[in-house]
Amino acid sequence: MNPKLELARALLSTRLSWKHPIYLLHAVTARCNARCGFCAWNPEFYEGSGELDTAQIKQLYADARAAGFVGVSMWGGEPLLRPDIGELIAWAKRLGMMTQMVTNGALLEKKLDTALPHLDRLCISVDHPSSKHDTMRGVKGLYGKILSATLRIRARYPATKIIYNYTVQRSNADPQLIEEMAVVIKTLGVSGVFNPLRVDAATDAPISLGKYNPNDDAIAVAFRKVEELKRRGFPIVNSFTHLRKLQALPLHYRCHWPKLVLPIEANGDVVDCMHWGQRPIANVRDLPFSELLAHPRLRALGGREGEACHQCVSVHRVDVSEVWEGRLGPAMSWGRAVL
Repeated sequence: MNPKLELARALLSTRLSWKHPIYLLHAVTARCNARCGFCAWNPEFYEGSGELDTAQIKQLYADARAAGFVGVSMWGGEPLLRPDIGELIAWAKRLGMMTQMVTNGALLEKKLDTALPHLDRLCISVDHPSSKHDTMRGVKGLYGKILSATLRIRARYPATKIIYNYTVQRSNADPQLIEEMAVVIKTLGVSGVFNPLRVDAATDAPISLGKYNPNDDAIAVAFRKVEELKRRGFPIVNSFTHLRKLQALPLHYRCHWPKLVLPIEANGDVVDCMHWGQRPIANVRDLPFSELLAHPRLRALGGREGEACHQCVSVHRVDVSEVWEGRLGPAMSWGRAVL
């Protein structure tokens, strides 16, 4: 079956009769070659260990596919640090799953023909329309590497959709910088997502992002500019719903993200998204996948308890929840840009 058609059918079926999530969000490693001060996976805040090996990940993906999962997003850490990343992407595609990878882009050119042949979507973090991005991410020459890799990917793997993810911080929230980034995105023929820098969930971790995080007024100004750019025809994935909500913080919505997405850490822990990284639900090494999907905590997150939470401000959480509520604007926005 065509993956896009299968995704649409799975979403409709899940909406009519929810049983469990249908999409894996898998941190294939906690290791990273960047040093982003704001990142919750910075070693200052988080230390992952004991990541799943190749065979264990392949079994996880096979079990997920057998349960009806339609796709997997591989991230980290930096997924390209895994020597087997190409093998894992190819395996997921062979199973019939949609494949996505989130990367900082530093190793893209070196691993172009390893990772890209079986990848449907590639998300690259780009936080500044200049080499200042290198300083923000702690990798020398990173911005140039991303631009060069993007051009090569578009030439050699034109079917792979590329999305630049711009994390709005104090240092890049200026509307002029945002417009310059949108011009870069449009010029390169890719799509763009703009996300606020916030702690995504009610984690117990002692994370303080005050030195990086804009205040609500600055976020409102920034996302007013993003909305304007989207209306002007720039290829911005954020829905108008998400953009408007960020101009009137705090957010208010019913979260349905846990109904559709199952997050798994590098060590196999299944994440309780209301206590990310602190209170795992179970570990895929210890519990058969079918039993995991029936876990009471997973059911609670997919029910009223999860729906009562609205702390996450990322476009993915908000737009997925809006679509679940029957508002199709976000689905149309994402569909035009990345499917």
